[in-house]
Amino acid sequence: MSSLPKVVRAFFTGSIMFLAIIANTAFLALAERPTTPDTGTPSGNTTPGATRPEAVCGQTAKPLTAIFANQGQDFTVEAYPTFFFYIPYNPQQISLMEFLILNETQTKTVYHSSIQLNNRSGIIKVQLPPETQNLLAVNTTYYWRFNLDCEPDRTIAPDLVLNGWIRRIPVNSDIALDLESAKYKKYLTYKNHSIWYDAIANLAELHFSNPEDKEITEAWTDTLQLLKLDWIISEPLVDAQLQ
Repeated sequence: MSSLPKVVRAFFTGSIMFLAIIANTAFLALAERPTTPDTGTPSGNTTPGATRPEAVCGQTAKPLTAIFANQGQDFTVEAYPTFFFYIPYNPQQISLMEFLILNETQTKTVYHSSIQLNNRSGIIKVQLPPETQNLLAVNTTYYWRFNLDCEPDRTIAPDLVLNGWIRRIPVNSDIALDLESAKYKKYLTYKNHSIWYDAIANLAELHFSNPEDKEITEAWTDTLQLLKLDWIISEPLVDAQLQ
């Protein structure tokens, strides 16, 4: 069992942390938030709020955060989707970070990578490498997990955990037509079709690659406020290496 990724060992030993959840969200100035889709999965966790990270990792002004909507029960059309996380620690404070995707029953690892933060705290991007073994199948649900250790491996359970669920759906003719019309603002189409993982990913990419675009900056700000993630609005995208 020691050769398995830490998340699998922690699962089989029952050492999974139970964390806080966030409310559903919408983009821009919509008054009503979308209904969480019925993916048949439990809620995910955007921050490790049920733990005491300061006891192991030290006090931080902002928590480790996953940027997602609908309590981590949501959709993608991408075979190799992208995830975004806010890391409140400097590289010297981290002994291990890893990201995993498992099958729905959490019995098989589909993807696993250690992550090395290069310079400083901030938002990191984790995109599945476009290799066949990492491909998410259409109409299939997966469980993802992000582990972080501050201290060297004292136990099989990670110090901090974020998790959620993702289901890949096909691109039907309506989605394809809307994406073509949306041009580079694909997040608007993804939002309208309740494909929130991709909406957030596209908006994040636009925000960080076009920092002078006031419309995109406003959309990013409004989105994080509706996600109740105000504390990361001004955080930069920082370099991280998947290993």
